[in-house]
Amino acid sequence: MTTYLSDKPPLDRTWLHKQRRHVRLWRRFFAQAVVRETHFRAHFLTTLLVGLVQLGLGIVPTLLLFGFTAEVHGWSRAEVIALVGVFQIVTGLIATFVAPNLNRMTTYLTEGELDGVLLRPVSSQFYLTLRWINVAELTNVASGIVVLVIGLVQAGIAPSLAQVLQAVVLVGCGLVLLTAVWSAMSFLAFWLQSVNPIGFVFLNLMEAGRYPLVFFPVAVRTFLTFAFPVAFATTFPVQALAGDLGWGPVFAGLGLAVVALLLVRLLWRRGLLTYSSASS
Repeated sequence: MTTYLSDKPPLDRTWLHKQRRHVRLWRRFFAQAVVRETHFRAHFLTTLLVGLVQLGLGIVPTLLLFGFTAEVHGWSRAEVIALVGVFQIVTGLIATFVAPNLNRMTTYLTEGELDGVLLRPVSSQFYLTLRWINVAELTNVASGIVVLVIGLVQAGIAPSLAQVLQAVVLVGCGLVLLTAVWSAMSFLAFWLQSVNPIGFVFLNLMEAGRYPLVFFPVAVRTFLTFAFPVAFATTFPVQALAGDLGWGPVFAGLGLAVVALLLVRLLWRRGLLTYSSASS
């Protein structure tokens, strides 16, 4: 007897086809998120307004600080405003692609949703960390780009193509590193069961990215560069745009990003070994 399943071709499990399948799946996630957002336009407008308020609140301390001086540790007011713009871009991207997923990690593990994910022909780590997308948060990315351009123009900075490339790569490395840190903290749910407060801790630590690295003591700078590497996502890109940074930090960021991804992958696989189904 011929059935529907017997007519289907076998699933291609080669590495290349697996990556293509994941890309197609992510595109469907994004399309689904856009459709979902069109049904909740009030949420879109609310997110936009909240983002603009947060952006304004982020600029006010800078205006107050530079009301008494023209320069702090080599940074002008316009350069710090550009930094606030980069911070808004980075936090907007994290709120769009990362936070909606990692904030659900406790639910995935304690309510049995991971059981269903493990049966799908995709990477469970990929699915749980990229499934949900909050499209409305992209408005914060757009407002951050506007503030960044205003800051660069006021500072008289006209970056070359190479400097823009450095900044983009550093922002990408910073996003990967920060996502890896948050993922590692969230994957502790395999052992701790509940990690809901970790999201609040992560976002509070992120606030340090609003300010240049040199504003902090040496010990804090080290922490913000290697342990919680927000410097790669905010301070270093602005320095790259200003022409104050070579390629060394760019290659260091790429190397750290690769190491971080490998460590997070190992942690995920180790966590899966300890996982016991919550639904059976």
